Amino acid sequence: MNTNPEHPENDLVDDADFSNRPRSYRNDFDSLADAPDPMLEHEKNRRSSRQAIIYLFAVPLLTFLSAYVLAWVSRLQGGPICDAGDAVWICSRAAELWWPIITSAVAFGGMLGSAWILYDKYRKFLRWRPWMGVLWVLIPFSMLWGTSVLTLSILGH
Repeated sequence: MNTNPEHPENDLVDDADFSNRPRSYRNDFDSLADAPDPMLEHEKNRRSSRQAIIYLFAVPLLTFLSAYVLAWVSRLQGGPICDAGDAVWICSRAAELWWPIITSAVAFGGMLGSAWILYDKYRKFLRWRPWMGVLWVLIPFSMLWGTSVLTLSILGH
């Protein structure tokens, strides 16, 4: 934190940055010269938080959007289930297999992507806590999505 209240512009560390993985430096001037610019690090930390919030909303939105578009594809292809009047959207046994698998792959891929980004931010000494929050939201989302739609591929209509 800023120890000199007369110069708040020199306070480039937020409370959230105290949990960043600390950098290790040797006791020489070269390692100090190789240290990253604090202003650049501060901007990267702020950008990391914004990216995490966007990612948090993008994965469920992309999952629902892909489910909707693929349901339209199944409906336009038609099939015996829709012809019999038993369904309106998923019209064939093939669609009962590929629709839940593809949409679940989007949800689980988003979850695994957030886990990788979390590890990458931690490894690069950047703000990683927002990404941990994103991961903790996307894990139950992807599990709920998978358990609710993958039963379609097992049981059918």
